[in-house]
Amino acid sequence: MENLKTLDDLGKNKSTEVSSQKSLQTEPDVITVQDNKNVTEEIQKAISEMKTVMNSYTKHSDPLRDYRSERNKQNPVVKEFRTFLKSIVYNRPDLMPDAVKNYLNESTNSAGGFLVPEEFGKKIYENVALAGVARRNATVVKMSREELKLPKLTTLPTFSFVSEGGLKPISNPGFSQVTLARKDGGFIVIFSKQLLEDEAFDLFSFVSNTAAKIISINEDNCAFRGLSPINGLLTPSIGATEIETSGAAFSSLTYDNLIDATVSVPSHSLDNSKFYMSRSVWGLIKKLKYSGSSEYVLSPDDRKEMMLEGYPVELTDGCYAMSESAADRSFIGFGDLSYLVIGERNSLTIDYSKEATVDIGSGNFLNLWQQGLVGLNFNVSFDMKFTFPEALTVIKTA
Repeated sequence: MENLKTLDDLGKNKSTEVSSQKSLQTEPDVITVQDNKNVTEEIQKAISEMKTVMNSYTKHSDPLRDYRSERNKQNPVVKEFRTFLKSIVYNRPDLMPDAVKNYLNESTNSAGGFLVPEEFGKKIYENVALAGVARRNATVVKMSREELKLPKLTTLPTFSFVSEGGLKPISNPGFSQVTLARKDGGFIVIFSKQLLEDEAFDLFSFVSNTAAKIISINEDNCAFRGLSPINGLLTPSIGATEIETSGAAFSSLTYDNLIDATVSVPSHSLDNSKFYMSRSVWGLIKKLKYSGSSEYVLSPDDRKEMMLEGYPVELTDGCYAMSESAADRSFIGFGDLSYLVIGERNSLTIDYSKEATVDIGSGNFLNLWQQGLVGLNFNVSFDMKFTFPEALTVIKTA
């Protein structure tokens, strides 16, 4: 009986084993179904990410796409600027918006261009302030005349103690004079006639952003490396204190040079002081290490927050890059740039052409009429001078 019981038990065990095998055979199907669901979700997620990347690529490959939207058809600023341009390009005064008609009356094409309406000009210079290091840190004054004379501080009054009832010695600050004389310059923005007629295209933002980029780049060049006839901070002999490196290349810069720069300006100007340099020179400074060590001089926080010796670092292409290294060349500025005064005409002027042939560089020319294009010729007038250059220091090569 025990043998039979054992057989029964074996039968039961066999039955359990078969049942278990059936269970194992069905489990993979369940797992597979679940896996397919996960895979489907992953594939959909991957496709979505691919679409995002492709859309991003398309967006960057078509820079004008950012300016096109059906909402622009109802944007009053976009519509007003378009009709303003159409009125002067097509010589249709009847199209001129009522809000800006006075600008058409103030200046005609024969007088050298139309005044850019205040609202549009303001938008351009707001964008310049966002993109340009010089305008963001300098002092900007409006000039209604060709020249503007400003006092230049050369020495501060001296302080002295006196006995009771004694006379205070007279000590006056020393002043000389700085003359801002506006220099005329300009640039041309070209676009197709189709864009002028495309109501979904934000021509206002396109023109103002393009103009702002051009102005900010050239203002930074003037303010730092100098652009004849304007002398910049890095131009020799403007009166800034000079710290000289040990070698004739930018790579000879040491951290001691940077420290020397911070102690070479008056203490009263330090609150608003910053370092000014190119991106590649900033890269050189971030790589500086302690002598005989692999440890960087700058802390990770200073590198991330762009600080040197407790002072902010501003990067601009207006300063010389490492590839422009040369002997006897200033390449880093430090100090309070508010002592740089930018004097500019009260408004921009704009002219246009549909027939001109434009020199686009490298011996190449573009016929606007043949290509169906319109050229907007912006006229900009400004000057720059340092009223207290002693508040600034430059680091230069030997």
